[in-house]
Amino acid sequence: MNVYAKIIVFLSFLIFLFCKQSQETLPQIQNAVLNLQTNSFQIQTTLPLHGEWKFTPGVFTDVDTKDTILISIPNTPNWNQFQKETIEEGLGIGTYQITILLPKDELRLAIHLPMIHSDCKIFQDKELIGEFGSFDEDGFMDRMPRVFSLKPTNRPQVTLTFYVKNRFYHFGGIRIPPIIGTEEEVYKSIQVSILQEAILSGGLVFLGLYQLGIYFTRKKVKGSLYFFLFCILMFFQILSTGSQSLFLVIGKKMGELVYRIDLFTEYSGVIAGLFYIHCLTKEYINKKIIYGFSLLILIPLFNTIFGSVRSISSYHFYVLCLIIPILILHFYLIFRYIQDKRSGYIYLGLSILFLIGAATNDIISTLVHRSEPMYLNLGLLLFVFFQSLFLSKHISGEIVSAEIKFKDVLFQLIQSEKLSSIGMTVTSVAHEINSPLSAVILTSDSIRENISDFFKQLPQLESISKKSFPFVYTLIEQALNQENLPTGIEFRQKKSQFLKDLENNEIEFSEQYADIFVTLGVKEVPKEWLQILHDSNSKALLLLTEKIVTILQGTNAIQSSANRAIKIAQALKNFTHFDPKAEIKTIQLSESLNQILTILQGSLKHGIELKTNFVNIPPIECYPDELNQVWTNMIQNAIQSMNGKGKLNIEINQTILKNNPFAYVCIEDSGPGVPKEILDKIFDPFFTTKPIGQGTGLGLYISKQIIEKHKGIIDVKSTKGNTKFIVYLPYSQKPNLEENVA
Repeated sequence: MNVYAKIIVFLSFLIFLFCKQSQETLPQIQNAVLNLQTNSFQIQTTLPLHGEWKFTPGVFTDVDTKDTILISIPNTPNWNQFQKETIEEGLGIGTYQITILLPKDELRLAIHLPMIHSDCKIFQDKELIGEFGSFDEDGFMDRMPRVFSLKPTNRPQVTLTFYVKNRFYHFGGIRIPPIIGTEEEVYKSIQVSILQEAILSGGLVFLGLYQLGIYFTRKKVKGSLYFFLFCILMFFQILSTGSQSLFLVIGKKMGELVYRIDLFTEYSGVIAGLFYIHCLTKEYINKKIIYGFSLLILIPLFNTIFGSVRSISSYHFYVLCLIIPILILHFYLIFRYIQDKRSGYIYLGLSILFLIGAATNDIISTLVHRSEPMYLNLGLLLFVFFQSLFLSKHISGEIVSAEIKFKDVLFQLIQSEKLSSIGMTVTSVAHEINSPLSAVILTSDSIRENISDFFKQLPQLESISKKSFPFVYTLIEQALNQENLPTGIEFRQKKSQFLKDLENNEIEFSEQYADIFVTLGVKEVPKEWLQILHDSNSKALLLLTEKIVTILQGTNAIQSSANRAIKIAQALKNFTHFDPKAEIKTIQLSESLNQILTILQGSLKHGIELKTNFVNIPPIECYPDELNQVWTNMIQNAIQSMNGKGKLNIEINQTILKNNPFAYVCIEDSGPGVPKEILDKIFDPFFTTKPIGQGTGLGLYISKQIIEKHKGIIDVKSTKGNTKFIVYLPYSQKPNLEENVA
């Protein structure tokens, strides 16, 4: 069973429990008598006065007359059928009466009148205990719920008599049963009702304000505006039909205003809901039908504002008859919406279906003149519940979308900053690549010439004898192993020494041999070489050796230059590569820094004294591409701050911060420093001290975002002539640290 089915089953069970009427266990008024002698008010703390009341139409009396009858409340719709024909429908007076057999326990009982739409006086054994409204013709319409406490008595029973006069409402008499219970529990039930109304109305206001925000931020989406209006109208509908909430604000004498608000919000809420649903389902129905129904409701809607209370109540029955087909239209549109599996169809569809179902039940009950059961508040509660689920899913979706968009924007910023970085280093990088390529070209030309000369001289060269081969091999090996060619002074000194030794041993071609020995990196002339140098073919052997060494040295130079070009190209490739969906990798920070230093070497070797202290520390887990951007931004800033001349120190080590292990990278330069007044602003986006066109102001901002993404810390310390940027990066697992506490 999927999650939606579970939700539906759970809510259906709740509705069943809420709606189930356990009338068998509640005391009922039978033949105008309510027996509470066996009722303890512990299981059912309050109970409605359902059942057979005595009713005497047309008079106020505390005794039965020939016209006294039994009527069932709430099943009897109103007293219109019992009044005299000469009296205008709905008007008139009447007397309701019941006898209550009191519980054996001495309890302080109270009567709660939720709403009767009429003026009323309540008597307990012929003694007035409460009044609702006013019997004066110019009195105000009272609809505020009221509680009247029963007076203590030693008698086993009391008789309650209700004198009721109707001056306003089309349907007269007691239609909504009063509620009896202990005084404490009655007031407690009212407080609970007020709390429920506050929660429900607050939920509606929240939903409405959210949709209003969407309306103003999402290109004026009309559906959001209609939803906002519907929620606000239902907010006032709850308050106007609730326990006491609205009366606590405007006062108890504003019953007529509350009644107008009640019906105004009911009618206009139907229109707002219809327009909201139509915005979701425009393709299912012609908008002229929507406008037609709305215009029909506008007439009684304006009547709730300008008409008399009598006319409002008279038209109410017919308006409800008109609302029924509108609700059917609501149901059809939402059913189509769910059937097509539109966006949010589960939560949105269920919320509106429950609301329509509850509203339909209440309207039909009113049309058949029944005051119970009413489920609009339950429907609104389910509406708020499902809409909250819908909005939470929608908001979470938007948060995820926003995070994705933020990552995309950050990716674009990093790429933009990388292009800016590459633009500033393109000259030096081009020079770094051109240098090894030029060496390759020149060396290859030299090798080609040497090989050509070698083949031209080949007929004159003699074969190397077994005796002479060690001599030739040693010369070649020494030449290839020498690291640096001697300078001018060293060359002359070594040549002078070789020339002296060779002349002392009467070696022919001494000066030419001395030049060759210095060039080939010979450190000294062994005695066994002297015999070979006396041979007639010694000159040929030395020339052959020199040619071989020159060719081999050329190939080494080509290989070295090619490797350097490859290293620079690979560093550029790693630097420019960025994958927003990249996974965390384990790297050595020294490798990451060395890549950047390779790229920026052209900017570093002219006037920048670079010192590195890369301690061998455990690797860290990170996003390497992003950290490369951090190092590039900081090293470039350091180079630019020194105007290409100064000292740059880079250190990699580890430390402990707040009892947690961190790796850190410190980039220190000898530039002029960052002024104190702007030190707090350097990480702000678009803040830069560089001239227009030479900086985006995003480098340090992006660096800070990247470091914070890695749960790290970036710190800056700056004085005149010394600026340090220190980046602390946490270890995911604690390595063994040496004593190096910051």
